[in-house]
Amino acid sequence: MELKTAAECYQTIPRKVLTRLAADGLISLPLSETDHCVLALLIKIWSSEWYVAQMNKSFKPDKRAVMLAFPDLGKADRYVLNAYLNLKPHQRVSLKAMGGLVRKHLQVDYPEVKIKRIRQMAYNLKRLDRQTSRKRTLFQLALLKESPHPAE
Repeated sequence: MELKTAAECYQTIPRKVLTRLAADGLISLPLSETDHCVLALLIKIWSSEWYVAQMNKSFKPDKRAVMLAFPDLGKADRYVLNAYLNLKPHQRVSLKAMGGLVRKHLQVDYPEVKIKRIRQMAYNLKRLDRQTSRKRTLFQLALLKESPHPAE
């Protein structure tokens, strides 16, 4: 069975995952009888909330949140995203400096174009967080103004 047919047959497994499984050598294309058994087992595991929850527990909460929010990010991508998300207010890291950090810690040459894209994602997330925080504060202040003050 070829990839297109396998994607139609095993609809709960995305085509991208099938491609990656084949690239990693975990299944072969065309699919063998063993591969059909492997895919059927994966469907059973991935469709069970209990198994997925147990597997997710092995990751730290921060990493789990990033993986769920950005499933297509690789290790270097997540490193860059976390680095920008963890910057203190008004602190900046240039594209070249971030490229140097990635090269130093992960021994990978990482393109500045990708760093720029992920930096923008981080800034957007931080901006949304600030807006939510600001709205929450305004809401709480409005509630305080409306609540009756105890008599002194």
